[in-house]
Amino acid sequence: MISGFHSQIEKDVLHFLLKGKQPIIMVLARGMQKRFKPELKQAVKENRLLIVTPFEKTVIRPTTKTAIIRNRLMIELADEVFIAYALPGGNLEKLMGNNSVNICSV
Repeated sequence: MISGFHSQIEKDVLHFLLKGKQPIIMVLARGMQKRFKPELKQAVKENRLLIVTPFEKTVIRPTTKTAIIRNRLMIELADEVFIAYALPGGNLEKLMGNNSVNICSV
């Protein structure tokens, strides 16, 4: 599972994923944080969580631009891409373009 885990629903999903044993990759839309929650530290220690960022530590806030760069990186790293929701005509849909991807809209 690879995600930015930025939105509240993504954070909720991460909470439940951390209770499992599957590997997780968290890609930040900012530079590396200085502090992480204990449950994230534990998952890193257990080699179940990898936290990466394409940005220098001077990038302290996620922006639309950094989120697009982060999303491109996740797409390049992933073997398969499943997007639970993409706003029609939004940045994510534009980023995917004609790439083969499953987008589930509810």
